[in-house]
Amino acid sequence: MLSLVSASPSLLAPVVTPRAPAPAMAAERSASIPFLKKPPALDGSMIGDVGFDPLGFSTTITELGGDLSYVREAELMHGRQAMLAAVGMIFPKVFGKLPAPWTEAVSTNPLEAQYQLPPVVLGQILISIFIAEGLRSRIVFGNDPNYVVGDHGFGSNFLKGKSEAQIADMKLKELNNGRLAMIAVTGMFFQISIKGNLWPIIDGFQ
Repeated sequence: MLSLVSASPSLLAPVVTPRAPAPAMAAERSASIPFLKKPPALDGSMIGDVGFDPLGFSTTITELGGDLSYVREAELMHGRQAMLAAVGMIFPKVFGKLPAPWTEAVSTNPLEAQYQLPPVVLGQILISIFIAEGLRSRIVFGNDPNYVVGDHGFGSNFLKGKSEAQIADMKLKELNNGRLAMIAVTGMFFQISIKGNLWPIIDGFQ
């Protein structure tokens, strides 16, 4: 009996159960898509990198010895084009056609308008695109060690006098707006293809 009493403090002492370490799988999940694994190439070092790569492009590119900076260049380029395209698709519906003689017979439907342009105008557009892409390619593939992805010397004055944090914030905004514009233009394309018109976007909403 005495032995039981003397042992009671140890018997009644609270049992400390060691906490199991958090599973390593949690750290390997994508922050943007938790049910998918984190892409190993997306380490958050690039602005706007939230680990969103459900198709595994970043992994494929790095495994083939490629550079993700080229993919970021393409994303910025398409985002900028999509922002211009979104404005171009909405502009005729809001402000009307441009005051040019050849626009009188051109539809405000973006998909129809591109086939109604006079050959001379369409040729000028294609030549301008060819020249712009040629100049851009010289910059991107010019092997300049000081080249900054997406910096083509246009609009750099907006960055003058800005701190590193402000510049990073502006770059993130451009990237996010470009991503949103790509989604918006895709949606507008399907809207026009299915309904034949961009406006109203929702039936009954003017």
